[in-house]
Formats: sequence, C-alpha cells, structure tokens
Amino acid sequence: MRCKSVLVMTCLTMASSCIFGDRDHRESAEHTDLIGRWEIIAINRGGQDINLDHLEGAIREIRESTYSIIPATGSSITGNYTINDDANPKTIDQMVDNGRFQGKTLKGIYRIHDHQLTISFGGPGEARPVSFKSVAGTTYTVAIHKKTQ
Repeated sequence: MRCKSVLVMTCLTMASSCIFGDRDHRESAEHTDLIGRWEIIAINRGGQDINLDHLEGAIREIRESTYSIIPATGSSITGNYTINDDANPKTIDQMVDNGRFQGKTLKGIYRIHDHQLTISFGGPGEARPVSFKSVAGTTYTVAIHKKTQ
C-alpha cells in the first residue's frame, strides 16, 4: 500500500512539473518576442494622429524587465515594466523613471503581429484600455512599432 502511495505521488509530481514547465516555456517565448528594438512608426492619442517629426528614428528598446524610448535627439525615457501574457488582450504596466510621467505607472495592453508591436495605454491613474483604438475625448495612446532587431 505504501509503495502505491509513493508511486502515485511521484507520478503526480512529474505530471505537475511537465504542465508547469510547458507553461513557463510558453511565457518565455512570448516575452522573448517582446524583447528587442522597435522603431516607433505611428502614434495616435485621443483619436488624433501625432506628428512624429520629433520622434523620427525613435526606438523603443525592451529588455527583460526594463525599457527605454530613445529619440534621435533629446533625452531618453526609461522605466521598468511587467506583463501578463495570460490576459486577453495581453497587459503591460510601464513604471516610468523620468520625464513628465516620472514615478507614475501607465497601464496598457499590447499585441505582437507580423513583426509589429502595438501598445495601447492610458495616462497615469487611468483605467487600462480594453481595445487598440484611441478615441476622441480620451487620453488613451496607441503606439505602433516595427521590429528592427
């Protein structure tokens, strides 16, 4: 009887390891897709396209837990982020280190499709967006990036 209990516990432990191991691998693959350098190609805020002249050539560089927005000229914006890739849509919270939102958290959603990263986020203290649309009368921002490396 004791032998059966040990055998059952061993099988359950091994099955659990396999299940959680696959889940961790899947999350790592999604996170790996996010990591890299992304050129900012379009921004819409409050239903209005933003002129990108001042951001021409700007890059969003995403590392394992930090990000930088690096304009061709001027100061970079840096911060930390967390993601939940089990959510639908996937969520991203950006904690800003400097600039006008220093010390604030921007709650957002993101998707990666065809080598493009789309992030939709609200201003500090605002609710997380539920779609990838920026509508007039809101302060939601939708930023579209293309992968550079």
